Amino acid sequence: MQTYSKKELTLELLSFYYKWKKRYLRTVKNSFPTKEYLFDTLEFSTENNAVTSSAAMGYGMIIFAIMSKFDATAKKHFNNLYNFVNAYPSIYNDNLMAWQQIITDKGEIINIKPKTASTTNSDMDICYGLLIANKLWRKKDNINYKKEALKRINALMISCVDKKDYILNLGDWVNTNINSKFKGITRSSDFSIYILKEFVKADRKNSKNWRNVIKKINSIINNQMNRESKMNGLMPDFFVKDKNEFIAPKGKVLETIHDGDYYYYSCQTPWRYSMDILLDKAHITNQLSTLNNWIITKTNSNPKNIVSGYYVANSTPGKPFGNSNDLSFIAPFLVSSLIQRKNKMWTIKLWKTLTNTPIEDSLFYGNTLKLMAMIVATGNWIKI
Repeated sequence: MQTYSKKELTLELLSFYYKWKKRYLRTVKNSFPTKEYLFDTLEFSTENNAVTSSAAMGYGMIIFAIMSKFDATAKKHFNNLYNFVNAYPSIYNDNLMAWQQIITDKGEIINIKPKTASTTNSDMDICYGLLIANKLWRKKDNINYKKEALKRINALMISCVDKKDYILNLGDWVNTNINSKFKGITRSSDFSIYILKEFVKADRKNSKNWRNVIKKINSIINNQMNRESKMNGLMPDFFVKDKNEFIAPKGKVLETIHDGDYYYYSCQTPWRYSMDILLDKAHITNQLSTLNNWIITKTNSNPKNIVSGYYVANSTPGKPFGNSNDLSFIAPFLVSSLIQRKNKMWTIKLWKTLTNTPIEDSLFYGNTLKLMAMIVATGNWIKI
């Protein structure tokens, strides 16, 4: 972004980072070792008094590891977050994290229910955070970052990878008898090839299997580009197995009636899918090139016209159905814009839209995806 100097970009990043940290970081009272978490339900109440999730912890571990180059306390926060992660294991594999935590009337933080399972993308981010920590610090302190990362990467392979189709299951709960009907379903926002490539390098015992997962992901995306996404590059929240291929489903399969559309999971994909290009110089895919061109045209080059939902399988592909000004849908496009120099003016417009939006005007999810995108756009992401 040549309009801004590196110093100006970094100052904008730091300003927002410290606001984000102050707004969401919480310490568990009287905990030893000290535990911290990110209060991801701050802006709305839930019936069960939920306070955080494995997704929030995964984001936080990546953010604090990277931001330790600026914030002298970030390493401490990283370690405290990991202490929290360790304290709330999944019922099915104790080397994975239970997906959500609540606070009781007595002020005790517990898993949402006694038998709480994991969710795959969250544990992938937790592992990635540990790999960044190992690169930065190596020194064990009270945590052997590499050992902990390998333990959890192995757990993902054991409990969250379908060894027949090599898809990423939704979580470690899928292979249980009671939930077997969810086999053959995979989440598009889990397709973080840049993370999986690090698993290939770190987990040598399973490197072939991780390569098979990457191969399957590319196959699913390419197949989708021959279907409803041919002209827009949009990915659905979920893919389901239909005979021998994975397709965008019609109607609800797990979360909402928009499981087969571009919605609150797949809104991450412009960020997730672009990282492999930005970090590892992978080729620019047809899917991302199509997506960038489509969203610029669709919005008349105005990021404020991006909405929180586009049809893929449930109506005319690319037709909008959401609301505007949702940062969780705007921020990831900042990352995908960076893969092509021709998008420079679009990149600047996206940056201005994000930085001009007060933190109070968005929820944790949108603000966190904004922070992630700003880290990438300022050139501060760390390559392992």
